[in-house]
Parts: sequence; C-alpha cells; structure tokens
Amino acid sequence: MAVADRYSRLVLWLKVALPLVALAILSTLFFVAETLDPEAAIPYAKVDVERILREQGVTRPAFGGVTETGVAISMSADSVRPGSSPDELNAVKLEASLKMPDGARIDISSPVGQVDAKTQTATLSGGALLVSSTGYVVETDRIMASAEAARLTASGQIIVTGPIGDLTAGEMELTRPNSANGYLLVFKGGVRLLYQPEP
Repeated sequence: MAVADRYSRLVLWLKVALPLVALAILSTLFFVAETLDPEAAIPYAKVDVERILREQGVTRPAFGGVTETGVAISMSADSVRPGSSPDELNAVKLEASLKMPDGARIDISSPVGQVDAKTQTATLSGGALLVSSTGYVVETDRIMASAEAARLTASGQIIVTGPIGDLTAGEMELTRPNSANGYLLVFKGGVRLLYQPEP
C-alpha cells in the first residue's frame, strides 16, 4: 500500500513539475534569443514594378512562313515589346532570313527593328547588314522588308561588297518581276561601282 501511495504522489508531483520546467525552458528561449535586426533581413531584389508592367514583352521569339511565290521567311529577335499601336512590336537584335525557291538565301540583321503585324512588314534599323548566299554583303542604316510580297527596300547610304567589286548607291530594291522566275536586286540613286575583275 505504501508503494502505491508513493507512486501516486510521484505522478502527482510530476504533473505539476514537468509543465513548470517546460515553461521555464520556453521563457529562457525568449530571454536568450538574439534580437533580430530588420535591416539585416534577407535582401529582396529591388525591382521597379511599374517599369516591368510598362515594358511587357517576349524574349527570343521566332516565327516563319512561306509566301505564295514559294519564299520561306523566318524572323527572330532577342526580345520584342509592344509598340505605339496594337499591331506594332519593337524588337532588339532583329534577324530575318529569306530562302528563295531556287536555293538562294538572304540573311538580314540589325540592332533594333519594328514589326507591323497588320501590314506584315518589318523595319530593320540602327545599322542593318544583309548577306546573300551569292556573295554580296550590303550595309545600310535601314532595310524595309515585306513578308507578304517578299520584297526588300532601302534608301540612304548603301555600301555593297561582292564578287564584282565594291558598290555604293542611294537606293536598293529586291523584287520578283512578274516575267521572271527569280529575284532581281536593283541599285539606284547615284550608283558607283569599283569593278574588280577576277585574276
């Protein structure tokens, strides 16, 4: 009977002592805990939410298609953002490629450009570079490209290097004459050619 009495007293004592010990440990945690410095909190990236919303866009977009005349056109950019109208896009590092039915290819690149989805035209500006598979390289400030007509135009200072020599002109146009099967690259506006015959 004495053993049972002692056991009951021990249980009763533990019921009171253990919660008090737990409370003391918990209080100690609050007293000993290090004071937090709000300035030393995990740093968050400083972002301008308004600028992000204003500069909505797409990175590395690409699209392509084939015209009625069989020219395969592809276009890509590092990024595009909405322009001044709903149909206009402003592009960074714009690249366009035209592959003709006869296998000839023209690649155009520029630091910036604008694409008009309504008229299916693109303006490559800021120093456009045109490279053709026939060996011609054209440098000019701006090149206008029409995806629907597979037509290229440029005006201003045009510098051309190619198999026949160096050429400068004020205007350039790449079109497909109705009577011809291929495409015709025409230079106009004060054309000067420095002919370099093959040795």
